[in-house]
Amino acid sequence: MDKKPGIIAFSLLGMALALPAARAQTDLKTPEGQMEAYARMRADLSGKEVFADWNATIFAVLPGEKPRPILKTYGYNVSRMEKQPDGGYHWISREVSYYRDLATGKLLETWNNPMTGENVEVVHVANDPVNHKFPSPKVAPLNLPFQQHGEMTSVLIDMPLSYPNPLQPEAYPKQSTGKTYLASEHFGYMLRTADLVNQKLDSAPVYYNWFRTGPWLPWMNMGGKPGYLIYSGVGSKLSGWDALPADVREFTLKHFPLYRHAPSEYVTPNVTSWTYYRKLQEAKAAKK
Repeated sequence: MDKKPGIIAFSLLGMALALPAARAQTDLKTPEGQMEAYARMRADLSGKEVFADWNATIFAVLPGEKPRPILKTYGYNVSRMEKQPDGGYHWISREVSYYRDLATGKLLETWNNPMTGENVEVVHVANDPVNHKFPSPKVAPLNLPFQQHGEMTSVLIDMPLSYPNPLQPEAYPKQSTGKTYLASEHFGYMLRTADLVNQKLDSAPVYYNWFRTGPWLPWMNMGGKPGYLIYSGVGSKLSGWDALPADVREFTLKHFPLYRHAPSEYVTPNVTSWTYYRKLQEAKAAKK
């Protein structure tokens, strides 16, 4: 049976419209795809600022003893990801982390150290900036170990750390744990594969666990005591500032108002908890 060309064309058009549109997907097997996926997971490809939090318990580990919880900590990072002409990115951020009472969850001003019996002033984390340059993926591929689990994808990122301690024992005998700062950070990210590779999404929802090993905190005044700390926590990318706990927002606006937003530009060097503590001590000494 013959059909007119116009009817055939109309029928084919109707069939095409009825089929689901092919979704553009990021190729995780290419360097460019890995960089794009990481930026979508960790930040926002459009350059919007992103809040990501962590909620952790801190354990003290003394030689020959079972690790015991001593503190809680809650913090967040606020960042922007800026794409560069060569295809790389600048990750621009600052972060705070506040220490909470283990039993009540209250934000602490002082803390009775159960290992020394000393009442000490708590110095919360306020690191600005916390920046990182991601070169062009053609020059320095990320090679992230993405693993698919059904509809989910995970990626584990381990960061062993070793560098000269900003708090040298000669200058800070009670606060320093040695000439070399030794620690490690471990992140396990988990998100939907469809979100990770969906090129229509600038930012993908993600959840993660965070594990850290590190020396005694300087303000604990345990420089000469053997042992270390373990941090065990979870976190996620948040919808924004208002998703943070009310007491965290109130404390931040009162003490660290700049941390309401991400920094405006990429600068160096980065600030760590140890360099921040040293800066505070140097400022106190200058006032004497």
